[in-house]
Amino acid sequence: MDSYRKPTELELTILKRSFSKWGVFEYFKNKLLAIRTQGDDKRQIFLLSTDVGDIDRFPVYSGLYIGTLGKYLSPSLGMAQIIAKEAKIFPFVKVNRKAESLVIYGRDIFGDSIVEYSVSKENEVVIILNMHSEGIGLGLTRHDSTFITTKGKVTVTNVADIGQYIREERLSGSMF
Repeated sequence: MDSYRKPTELELTILKRSFSKWGVFEYFKNKLLAIRTQGDDKRQIFLLSTDVGDIDRFPVYSGLYIGTLGKYLSPSLGMAQIIAKEAKIFPFVKVNRKAESLVIYGRDIFGDSIVEYSVSKENEVVIILNMHSEGIGLGLTRHDSTFITTKGKVTVTNVADIGQYIREERLSGSMF
């Protein structure tokens, strides 16, 4: 059965390192976090309202899902949006309007669609931003900064995007 609990000291250390990497350490400094454990040691992290009260009496779902915890925090789309809004320095690619539409439909990013970036290495998780610097997805770089804007080649793989929920609802046949 799923249950919520407070993070252990080790989990807090991993989370703090991840928050620091993503540039949101100060944002999360006094926030209430809960870990929802599931069967096979899967640990989901939730950001909770500070007026929640007793952490042991949560319903099945509570708070904003911000990622899955392993050796590192794998950010969710909610976390990506917090990072885009709150962080000053973080790995990102900003795409033009046409690419924004394609990303929302699950497509990968071509180098010539990238208008700005902060990427250092290949296989780096990045926040995908639109022209208004809003987080619209998570990506994985296929190249380092030298080749990230290569024309005619996919340089960032779309891992998750804000259009997924809508696509999943259409497949299941229920919109509301």
